[in-house]
Amino acid sequence: MRSLITVVGTAGVSALLASCGGGSTSPSAANVADVAIRDFAFSPSAITIRVGETVRWTNNGPSAHTTTSDGGVWNSGTLNPAGGGGGGGGGGGGYSMSGRATDGSFQFTFMQAGSFGYHCSIHPPAQFSGFTGTVTVTP
Repeated sequence: MRSLITVVGTAGVSALLASCGGGSTSPSAANVADVAIRDFAFSPSAITIRVGETVRWTNNGPSAHTTTSDGGVWNSGTLNPAGGGGGGGGGGGGYSMSGRATDGSFQFTFMQAGSFGYHCSIHPPAQFSGFTGTVTVTP
């Protein structure tokens, strides 16, 4: 019964996110592109994926950061340094029902083509001009 509840809960979150911005938090493992956050930079800062693929941002630096869409499509909430604690407990894949990260990483599945700029809301572009990124999604 427990796994049935988990599946229904995950599907509900995915459906909610898809209706709010075209993304979800349930990617297939084969279609995940990684972006590292370290020392006030996204690496790589520009990434190209296909519709239906996922980007996973992981905070590998010593400071808390976010990945926040310039257009309001997603917001990771605070990503504490990976493995450094302070952001909630491990288990459960690192996501609450709101899709926020708790273990230093956050992922988002893109269901629409386009160009999506993003930044760290804790360290905004006005103060950290190089701390921005772009996800280009092709059909």
